[in-house]
Amino acid sequence: MRSRFLTFAVFGLLLIAIGEWDLRALKTTPLTKLNDFWLEFCVGNAGDAIKSPAISLIRIDDGYEPLRIGEDETVANDGRLSRLDYATILGFVGKMNPRSVAFLPTPTFDENLVLNQTDIVPLKDAAMQLPKLTVATTISNDGEQAKEAVPLVYPALKLEGEAAGIITFTRTVAYPEPQILQNGTPAFRAIESARDLVGEKTIRVPLVAKRGDAIAPSIILAAVANHAGVPLDQVVVNLGGSKPVIQVGEVYTIPIAADGTMSVPPHSGVTTSMKGFSRAEDGSLKETYHFTSLTVDELAYTGEAEDEVAKRILANYRPKFDSLKENLVVIGFDRTTDRRITTSRGEILSETTLLARAMAVIQSGRHIEWWPGWARFLSVIAIAGIAAYLFTLPRQKFLPIALVALLLFFAAQVIIFSTTLTWNPPFVGMSLFVLLIVIGMVIPGRRQSPKSTGI
Repeated sequence: MRSRFLTFAVFGLLLIAIGEWDLRALKTTPLTKLNDFWLEFCVGNAGDAIKSPAISLIRIDDGYEPLRIGEDETVANDGRLSRLDYATILGFVGKMNPRSVAFLPTPTFDENLVLNQTDIVPLKDAAMQLPKLTVATTISNDGEQAKEAVPLVYPALKLEGEAAGIITFTRTVAYPEPQILQNGTPAFRAIESARDLVGEKTIRVPLVAKRGDAIAPSIILAAVANHAGVPLDQVVVNLGGSKPVIQVGEVYTIPIAADGTMSVPPHSGVTTSMKGFSRAEDGSLKETYHFTSLTVDELAYTGEAEDEVAKRILANYRPKFDSLKENLVVIGFDRTTDRRITTSRGEILSETTLLARAMAVIQSGRHIEWWPGWARFLSVIAIAGIAAYLFTLPRQKFLPIALVALLLFFAAQVIIFSTTLTWNPPFVGMSLFVLLIVIGMVIPGRRQSPKSTGI
């Protein structure tokens, strides 16, 4: 038994080191697919604790070329889009009859360009054809004396408990486009003065902020509530309980920190390629995109049905286009220069993608984190104890009991996940069980002394 356990300890430490390296790697590793498979297995067996998100992201990326009128008409030379560009994008979205839309840009325009003249460009008309939008602002806390150039009224949320810790703001520094705001509800996208929310290991996004005695929602919270059909006056920020939460009607309960921020877990499995299958009216299975993205150029093919190439592309993208009818549609910039946020997985995200991911986390309830270090340590100690016991068994009993222990170990992890929404990457546990089974079957145990016999 001693030689077996010493061999297990030596090789086990090597496997644990590989597992810990994988946890800390700021990039995709050979174990990423195994981790993703195990997480989705846990999610699939979590019952009602996890739901499907409903986000369709419309990305204004590097491939988008600003519109022109005629050969000689110029465009803004600083990368800004015109009112005509935004009217066109909203027009494409409007053709899909979306259920709800969140508009993230806070554009400014060169009024000298023909494309920005309000008597020519139908931006207001394009906005009015959509359901009531959630439109973004940027706010800041510049001190008691800071004043807004034009006061902007935000919807007020209900508060329970003491709000002293919530991030405060004094003014709006980036306003929505007035033509779009005529069919929109303002909500802040970012707090310019809050600079410590993105760290090496954690990313937090503010869901609420305080101005005076009023609590205003972020565009994340306002858009999710709007899509769920919950009026903002039914959203309650509860800071009086043992754990601060935001209650969105009877639909969502969002865990937050005392400052009103929510953690966006990097290892929750939320990506822009989440899909499943649902039953069509005729009983057939159809693809359903729970979280997906389209570029503006891809979206433009919805208006080119007579073109043969567009018809083929339209057929390939049909499930994504259909998602715009049911999902929360999020419109924002995702150019290379916009991608400045690095997650602990090594992903480089734009603010648009981060906000859309935060919305998906709320909708799905994927407030998922890894086990803390002490819990992973205890799991290794438990496996070592199982190994010590199994190595005392004769070979004919060893294998079936080892397999049962393996199944029970991972079943316990699924149960822990369903109750706490924390998970443990499977490599260390799986490899240690494989190691102990190989050692138990290959290395002979202590020989039993023959029983003495009488004469």
